[in-house]
Amino acid sequence: MAQSSDARMARLVAELQQDPGLAEGMPSQEGEMVRDALAGQTVFEIAQQHRVSERAVWDVLANAARAASGRSAPHQVETGGFGSDTDPGVTGGYGETGFGSLGNEPPIATPEEPPSPAS
Repeated sequence: MAQSSDARMARLVAELQQDPGLAEGMPSQEGEMVRDALAGQTVFEIAQQHRVSERAVWDVLANAARAASGRSAPHQVETGGFGSDTDPGVTGGYGETGFGSLGNEPPIATPEEPPSPAS
């Protein structure tokens, strides 16, 4: 049987209370979410306040609760995702897609004079 949101939140808050200073060592938004949960806000309220999905709030709180209770290290959360520009360079990691050129290739240099014929 699935756990209700209230019961799940109560369990996470109880685990977070084991290490109340944990939020101070977290990145700002995640730390604020943990402090909001400890202050009694619901997942919905936290999500609305921080303009993120409820799933993102559940993930942050679950990772923080694991760390607070000493069960395991927090899981890394993928923030880029498919299509994000994470590669450096002129094209930003976007090249040929199989659907034709994206039009982000640098222009081909055109000399002012045509090359002289081979002698």
